[in-house]
Amino acid sequence: SVKVVVSLWTAAMMSCVAARGVLRTVPRRPAYAAAQARLFAMPINVNMIDSDFNAPASQKPLFKNEFIQKPAAEHREDIKNAKRNPAVQDPKDLVRSHAGDPHQTYGVAVWRHMHYDMVREPTFPRKPDLSKGELAAGATVTRTDVWHDPKEPAITAIAKFSPENFRPVGFAENAPQPTTTVPEGTLDFRSNRLPIGHADRRPWIYFLAVSTGFITTSIVRTVACKLVHTMWPAKDVFAAGVVEVDLRPVKEGQNFVVKWRNKPVFIRKRTPEMIEASRKDDPIAPSMREPATDAERCKKPEWLICIGVCTHLGCIPQPDAGNFGGYFCPCHGSHYDHAGRIRQGPAPKNLEVPTYKFLDNFTVKLG
Repeated sequence: SVKVVVSLWTAAMMSCVAARGVLRTVPRRPAYAAAQARLFAMPINVNMIDSDFNAPASQKPLFKNEFIQKPAAEHREDIKNAKRNPAVQDPKDLVRSHAGDPHQTYGVAVWRHMHYDMVREPTFPRKPDLSKGELAAGATVTRTDVWHDPKEPAITAIAKFSPENFRPVGFAENAPQPTTTVPEGTLDFRSNRLPIGHADRRPWIYFLAVSTGFITTSIVRTVACKLVHTMWPAKDVFAAGVVEVDLRPVKEGQNFVVKWRNKPVFIRKRTPEMIEASRKDDPIAPSMREPATDAERCKKPEWLICIGVCTHLGCIPQPDAGNFGGYFCPCHGSHYDHAGRIRQGPAPKNLEVPTYKFLDNFTVKLG
């Protein structure tokens, strides 16, 4: 028995020596590939140096890197005509979720993606081989590497590499194509619906279109009316904008003051001397700061109606004062004549004449 053990031990040592010699002379890539097939999505080693017999991780993918390039219409036809996998009713007949899945949970509450063997990548990785169906992607890929065709324009060749033209090998046979998420036997009224464009659907569509248009128009009209009414002046503002003044209490030569739109209005019943003095200066009216004749300022010769606010800085002038006997603003020295025209001082314009109308000989309406 001791001889048997010794002979077995000698045979084992010889086999190890032979295996070491083989490993030194034969590349290890097939062994790693087999290990990867057994340990899918799990790290095999952590080689961080370039090696002649250990290819980079990008060249040893753990999934198929094969794509079919066709127009999108042909891909749709392949999906329609593909031979589908048999339907499965029992969940236990399905493929297990971890079988061939590159996304594996690792540890607790940690999600790691380990598609490749953890090997250092070369500085200049190889370009994809389109003849083998590899996807045209990568940092070193340029347009002329994969899109150059001397028989067609560059824009036509580039259009062929639109993502919709690429599908992985086996996509038509294995990709799920659900037609509904409602299980059979569940009442969802699909059978009661008429197809789009059916003649019996048109009255309902017309009714919806007219109702929607009517409701939308009503809402727009209501919003527009509310906005206009919001900006509309109130009735008290309108009432304050129109004032009727009784002229019978006004004596000759008197400067009567009324309030109109929160402004003082001078109503003066001019004497014949005032009218004559004002008309006497009509020939020089064109040379005045704001040219205007006496007749243009007064609708009736005996009545001068103007706003009692100085056109310089908004002061209230004093009547029967100034160098011309009309009005005088003591703030900055503006002089007005008996027609309310600026004659001297810094005021730029004549006293403003409001909108007014004589209702009769003794009543005037302002505004």
